Amino acid sequence: MTRQTTDNLLSIIIPNHNYSQFIAETIACIADQDYAPIELIVVDDASTDNSVEVINASIADLKLQNVQVIVLEENAGKLGAINAALDVVQGSYCMILDADDYVIPGYVTRLITELDAATAQDPKIAFVYTDCNLIDAKGKYLDRGKSIAFDAEKVATLSYIPEPAVVRTKIMLETYPYDVKIRKGTKHHKWKRIVANGWKGQHIPEPLFSYRMHDNNLSGIGKKVQAEVEKGKKGHVILSGYWPTETEQR
Repeated sequence: MTRQTTDNLLSIIIPNHNYSQFIAETIACIADQDYAPIELIVVDDASTDNSVEVINASIADLKLQNVQVIVLEENAGKLGAINAALDVVQGSYCMILDADDYVIPGYVTRLITELDAATAQDPKIAFVYTDCNLIDAKGKYLDRGKSIAFDAEKVATLSYIPEPAVVRTKIMLETYPYDVKIRKGTKHHKWKRIVANGWKGQHIPEPLFSYRMHDNNLSGIGKKVQAEVEKGKKGHVILSGYWPTETEQR
């Protein structure tokens, strides 16, 4: 899909379903970024908790500007929520941030700088991603989550690219709408489509965002990794060993 976007504007998409206990912290990390301009698109996917109330209160308390809140009346799944945001996205850069995660201050500036530099060397590089810190539901550090260097062939069978990668919006618009029937392995579905179109990514091997693990993670990673930590099996977690692909139910 061809659409005119605004140069240098970053569109941050937060899809949410029943994460009222986490989303205020997620929205707050956007206010801590030193990059401008940013548009924030929060899509509530028919939550049955008080998510919408928390979302609106957080935006008001932080006095955030250039924000859209989309409330879906029927549950469409994470990819359905992302599709709804992409229908209205305006920025030339895009980032999807899960409603239970958060990025460090300076994250946006760092990734956009890295992406622009990488694209100048290779125009096929369309996104940049990082490692993460794995935290529990209360924000306690558990371990480091490691991705791997970009490998187009491995994208077909492994889910190793995390959600808050910064990507050029035109690339997202080439590959959406995403398949709403997929409820697990959603990020793998998205990145697999993007890479199948010939685009590349670049990995920054530093933990620049926090990935929260709890009983309700769509990927199921929370229960598995926390169980291993409790057994004393700490060590850098290779994320592709836990995140499901679009065809797996782990």
